[in-house]
Amino acid sequence: MTSPETSGLPPTAPHTDPRPGPGPRSRPPRAPGRVWGGALALGAVAGVAAQLLLPVGGPGPAELSGDPELAEAVAEALGGREAQVQGLAVTLVEGDETSAVTAGTADGTAPITADTPFETGSVFKVVTAMTLADLAEDGEVELDSTLGEIFTDVDFASPDVAGVTLEELASHHSGLARMPLEGMWAAAVSGSLTLNDGYAWQPPLEDSLAAAVPVTPGQWGYSNFGFAVLGEALARETGVPYPELARERVLDPLGMTDTVIIGAGVDGPPAGAALPHWEAGARVEPWHTLSYAPAGIGTWSTSADLLRLARGVMDGTAPGMSAVRPAYEGPVPETRLGLAWMTTEFGDGVELVQHSGGTYGSSAFVAVQDDRAVVALSNSFQVDVSLIGARLMGAENVPTVAEGGLVSSPAMSLALTLPLTLLPPLLAVALMVRRRTLVGQRPLDRLRVVSMPLGATAVLLLVLRTGSWVYTPTAVWALALGLVVAALAVGIWYWPRVPAVRARVRWIRVPFFALSAMCSTGLAALMVWSFSVAYF
Repeated sequence: MTSPETSGLPPTAPHTDPRPGPGPRSRPPRAPGRVWGGALALGAVAGVAAQLLLPVGGPGPAELSGDPELAEAVAEALGGREAQVQGLAVTLVEGDETSAVTAGTADGTAPITADTPFETGSVFKVVTAMTLADLAEDGEVELDSTLGEIFTDVDFASPDVAGVTLEELASHHSGLARMPLEGMWAAAVSGSLTLNDGYAWQPPLEDSLAAAVPVTPGQWGYSNFGFAVLGEALARETGVPYPELARERVLDPLGMTDTVIIGAGVDGPPAGAALPHWEAGARVEPWHTLSYAPAGIGTWSTSADLLRLARGVMDGTAPGMSAVRPAYEGPVPETRLGLAWMTTEFGDGVELVQHSGGTYGSSAFVAVQDDRAVVALSNSFQVDVSLIGARLMGAENVPTVAEGGLVSSPAMSLALTLPLTLLPPLLAVALMVRRRTLVGQRPLDRLRVVSMPLGATAVLLLVLRTGSWVYTPTAVWALALGLVVAALAVGIWYWPRVPAVRARVRWIRVPFFALSAMCSTGLAALMVWSFSVAYF
């Protein structure tokens, strides 16, 4: 039998895959050690730079200074959460005695004082309500005037909204939603992802009023929207813009000259302000939407000014004192409402005339009982000063900040922050080491060289904005970013060695890549914007 060699015939070729290039499941050669060495060195440089430039990170436990006895009581109310304090100011009045405690800083450097301006949040609602009460006491407006009578140019979708009175607005019985329904989605996204001013996304007030329908008709329903409408209604009734009206009727008579509204003579936070923080070391955007100032958006005051308000309420000399009188149903049996002011029974003879306020970066509390009062201000969202203030006034059944506030435990903070920090670099590095994805075992191609580091970077920026870096070392985030940079560097080495697209169904793979890249780029851009408006 002749062989191919002796017969002169060409040898039979072995069986080969007729498709050009590597198959859909094949892998390129592994990147050599020198490539990984260079990539890791580049990642280390990126990680060190990130650690030096990171805009977040707790400054460490704040030290309470001031009256020793009050400092001890404030520390007890914090429940061990001093590390969450960015800046704190607490003033307690007991008869003729006034004591004060401060802690932390306004912006990372300037220490807190009695004259440091803080965001008031909803505490400013009492100024709006007392403006209404003062005007009503002077006969300049009627409490039973309706929105339909005042907003004659608005085409109301609901006759029930047109029939809402000023008194119902001020006592949270208007039935209006907390904020306009058409702007609620944008505000929710802004709040949960960027921690910025959700009210900046609201439509013009008159448009919201025209479209509004009652959501809690005839019942108590807390409404920032309602108070914004109240402020505009008072401006229309008097012919005086709301900021000027509030100053003329309440702020100036009480000597509250350091209390300001952004957009009314000031373009941003006042000088020396305690800039708002999500937690200690993580700044957020100050709220600034002028049309919602009557609800406490973009309003700033000091401990000294709010103490003037509290003293005016204590001795009955404040303008619009009829706003303090509890005459309306509250959210719970223990609380009755005046106009904005709440009278809450805490038990054991502690009944406080009070109001609290909060933004995504600050909290405030003012309370009065007989000849006692407390003013508490914080520029950290994680320190709810209403708990501190109520405890200082003798409310023993109120939890500490650690027990009942917005602060999570250190273990919970780590559990919420570490997975989103560690997962992106794990997936990116695993793709370059295995040349396949960990999930789905998809082979490496140029689209994944782009999409995996891009997606990882977007998630890292998200967790940098919304995670807790008081208890989680920021070095973990810097390390994670360095690993993503190293993975990208190795991916660049693979770029000429892998096809553009490797998938069984190419026409599906490309659109999914485009969608993924668009979402990742959008999320990353949103986070960068969020940081920029908070810090610049």
